[in-house]
Amino acid sequence: MKTNVRVPALLVALLLLPGCLSGIVDEIDDVVIWEMSPSGEWPQLSLGERTRTTPTLDTYDDCTVLLEDLKDALWEQTLVEIDQNAYWNWASPMIGGGWMVDDMVMDGAVAEQSVVADGGSNSGGTAPSSSGGEDRSGTYSETNNQESGVDEADFLKFDGNHFYMINNNHLVIIGVPEHGNVTLVSDTELEGQPLQMMKEGDSLVIISSINSWNIPDSDPLRTLMQTEDGNWRSSNLVKYTVIDITNRSDPNVGREIFIEGSHETARMVNGTVRSVSHMWSYIPGIQTYPSLPNDYWDEENWENRMNLWNASVEDLIDENLAVFGQLTLDDFAPQMHQRNSDGTISSYTSGSGDCSEFSGSTDGVGRGFTSIMTVDLLSEEFSSEVDHIASAWVEVYASGDMLVLAEPANDWWWFWRNNNYEDATNIHAFDISVEGETTYIGSGRVTGTVQDQFSMSEYNGDIRVASTTDSWGRWWLTEGGEWEVIEPANHITILGNDGAGVLDEISHLGGIAEGERIWSARFVGDMAYLVTFRNMDPLWTIDLSDPENPTILGELEVPGVSTYIHPLSNGDLLTIGLPGGEDGLGLDWSHTQISMFNLSDLTNPSLADTQQLSPGYMDGDCTSIRYCGWTWSYSEATYEHKAFTYWEAAGLLAVPLSTHRYVYDTIDIDGRTYSYSGYEYVSKLMLIDVDLDNRTLSLHGEIDHSTFYNGGDGVSGWWGSDTSVRRSVFMGDYVYAFSGAGVSVTSYADMNTTSLLELPGYEPSDPYYYESSVAEPEGDGDWESEDENSSSSEDKPPEEDG
Repeated sequence: MKTNVRVPALLVALLLLPGCLSGIVDEIDDVVIWEMSPSGEWPQLSLGERTRTTPTLDTYDDCTVLLEDLKDALWEQTLVEIDQNAYWNWASPMIGGGWMVDDMVMDGAVAEQSVVADGGSNSGGTAPSSSGGEDRSGTYSETNNQESGVDEADFLKFDGNHFYMINNNHLVIIGVPEHGNVTLVSDTELEGQPLQMMKEGDSLVIISSINSWNIPDSDPLRTLMQTEDGNWRSSNLVKYTVIDITNRSDPNVGREIFIEGSHETARMVNGTVRSVSHMWSYIPGIQTYPSLPNDYWDEENWENRMNLWNASVEDLIDENLAVFGQLTLDDFAPQMHQRNSDGTISSYTSGSGDCSEFSGSTDGVGRGFTSIMTVDLLSEEFSSEVDHIASAWVEVYASGDMLVLAEPANDWWWFWRNNNYEDATNIHAFDISVEGETTYIGSGRVTGTVQDQFSMSEYNGDIRVASTTDSWGRWWLTEGGEWEVIEPANHITILGNDGAGVLDEISHLGGIAEGERIWSARFVGDMAYLVTFRNMDPLWTIDLSDPENPTILGELEVPGVSTYIHPLSNGDLLTIGLPGGEDGLGLDWSHTQISMFNLSDLTNPSLADTQQLSPGYMDGDCTSIRYCGWTWSYSEATYEHKAFTYWEAAGLLAVPLSTHRYVYDTIDIDGRTYSYSGYEYVSKLMLIDVDLDNRTLSLHGEIDHSTFYNGGDGVSGWWGSDTSVRRSVFMGDYVYAFSGAGVSVTSYADMNTTSLLELPGYEPSDPYYYESSVAEPEGDGDWESEDENSSSSEDKPPEEDG
């Protein structure tokens, strides 16, 4: 990461005494570390004062300074956790509970692959195996990205001629030889759990998660990941696999790069991929609960018991200090590895000797790192750089010119016995307008917490942020010790770059929908749209055309809630969410609701139409869909916008919908009665007509993938993987639906299926059979004979003719 500004480093103050951690070892005996709680009933550590300072990121130029900052911050957190355990040990019995212990609180090897020239139950010919084919640009829907020109990583990508799909641990390439047809081109097995990918030209970057426990004993990575006490430096690795797909029927695995942590998200602008991951460092040897002597539990005198506790905690602090004295930068910082062509591993923590790729704010340094991997897919050597930011988990937004990270201003432990601060979020901005480079711009702070990427936006260089204060209801801050929840409130803040590393507040609009919290947000040009919810769903229209004076224009209350907002070309909004409950309040989880809002008058928004959807169906035994045994109406599109596909050219919206229920029944065959049980799955893609002229919604049809998951008798065993349709793509006059078991192609004009393809990487579940009197059916259900003479597990219902 390049930086345009330099800010003097401010070392984190220690809790026990001022100065650096290295001075504690000799001086701790002279420091008063204990004080009584305000009520005088239990001991607590003297934690000192914690203040909130600047959010600006300081780029390090000295690895020694970085290490001291990391150790200081970890020491603060360790003392807080020790103090929390003292509270739970002493305060809990007095509150009325039992004794509690806080629990809180590069050239690489070629992956195994099997190449398929053609396959599936389609009726068409073989797709081209090379990157050739007709130019179909503009004839198909693409990933539903938040911003134009910013591609978001997903497990499905399409270039007009081939689909590239991650299915469990398989990279499946599916050809489209002509509209309405699909064929399997190749199947490549990948290491770990592939999550998302980016594509540019003839290159793919596959982003995978590798659980440390699952690394084979023979893999040199396992030794590198394990700590001396048998735990793991990080529970996960993020793997980046660069794959050459010039020949689609024979993908070639190239560089394999690993970085410690968990994948968050990735964006691609002009061929440059920026992937964000986060690592929480496990430090062996650090303990936060004291080792108590045996006579502690037998001691009945309260004062004597407390003295034993305090002495044990002081011993614990000494032991932790000894561990801290041995810590190095390698114990904290995310390590990177590359698998070489001979199977060996090359490892490194820092790409430079001065730690200039590390940065952090004064309050943000801790045991967590957010890493930004920048990979230029357009360069011949796939050049890359990595930057590490000391921070908590972040929300990520990107425009064509700017990457924005939103992180809590302080980690959870910082608020312990430090109640004079509201929740706040640090906003870090980076310039990504230059290919292959990520340059730090500056940082600012907004009140409250940020829900997701749609709560942020860059517009004309300014950053707009929607946030909610007290969304977690800090009841302990109320006066008089009453357990009264502090009500949330919502805010719009606009930040501007002062050119010196600071994002100054241009304006702030607060007090929006007090008592509710933001469920969805969308910034569109000069407007902001918020959906807040408690018992009803207010839609707010907010004018941001004057950044110094944001203004609420209108509000509309309707039952239910919208969880995703999609702008339409006529200025209206299309949303997905949940309808209101039976009395108009609360939520009805048995249905999914599509809504269209008329914004022709921004001061008076209105609900134009709604369409309620349910994947289940009614039997003769139930009078309402809610009471037919279905678990819920589940649609990934309610929380994952990439599952929401609106194709304006056809006036159609596609959203997945699924549910399941437990089934038990009997069947009589040849005078014998058999009982069977299992699960019935419903997996559909719903198509909704969106009429912009008349502002109406109507059900167009549905594409059913249920037969991929239910046996011949309509039931199956429990599936460990997802049975839902997860993505859809429109091309020409067809819609392509993707679930874990297969792909279907449907002509949306007449809703006829033109092609089906079963996918590799999907393994059917084995049904559960009863231990006694079990008879196996033809299908996948569980059968049990009710004939007392039929006790053999080998008995089966006789096959029926036809």
